[in-house]
Amino acid sequence: MIAGIAFAVLFAAALLTVPTLPGIDKPGYDIVSHVNEHSGAMRMQALLVTFGSLALVVVLGYARDRLTGPPGYVFTIGSAVVVVEVFIATWFTAGLALHPDQLGSATARTITDIASMWGPILTVADIMVAVPILLAANDGRFPRWLGILAAVFAVEQLIETITIIGPPASFIAPGGAMNFYLGGPLFIVFFLALGVALSMEQPAEVQE
Repeated sequence: MIAGIAFAVLFAAALLTVPTLPGIDKPGYDIVSHVNEHSGAMRMQALLVTFGSLALVVVLGYARDRLTGPPGYVFTIGSAVVVVEVFIATWFTAGLALHPDQLGSATARTITDIASMWGPILTVADIMVAVPILLAANDGRFPRWLGILAAVFAVEQLIETITIIGPPASFIAPGGAMNFYLGGPLFIVFFLALGVALSMEQPAEVQE
C-alpha cells in the first residue's frame, strides 16, 4: 500500500508540475518557448517520475507474486514494457530541458513528436498488465472491485489506441487530451488501487 500511495503521489505531482508540451499541430518555436519557460520544472518532473517508477516496480513485483500460468508471464512482460516506456519517454522530455537556450525549432519538434507517441503506444503495455489482474480477480486472487477497475482500465486503454492515428488538434491526437487527461489519471488510479488491494488479506484458497 505504501508503494502504491508513493507512486500515485509522485506521478500525480509529476503530471501537474509542468503543462503539457505543445501539441503535434503546433510549430517548433512554440515548443522552444515552452521549454525555456519550464526547463527547471521539466527536470523536476523527471526526478518525480524516476522515484515514482521505483515505487511502481515494488507494486508490480508484489502483484506478480499472486499470478500464475500464462497470465503471469504476460503481466511480467507488460510490466517491463510499462517501466521501460516510461523511462524512454522521460529521457526525451527531460533531455529537451538540458540546454533550452540552444534548442532549435526543428530539433524540438522532432523530439516532441517522438515523445508524443509514448502515451498511444503505452496503451498496449497497460492492457498486458490490466487483463491478467482482471483474470486473477475473477479467480478470487484479488478483490472483485479491483477486477472491475482493471476491466475499465483495459477497455479505456484499448479505445485509447486510436490516439496512434488521431488527427492533430483533436481530443484523440497523439500526446493530446485523451492521453493526458483521461489515460494519465486512470493509469495512476489503477496502480494505486492495485497497491491497496495487495495490502489486503489474501483469500484462504490463494494462500494455500
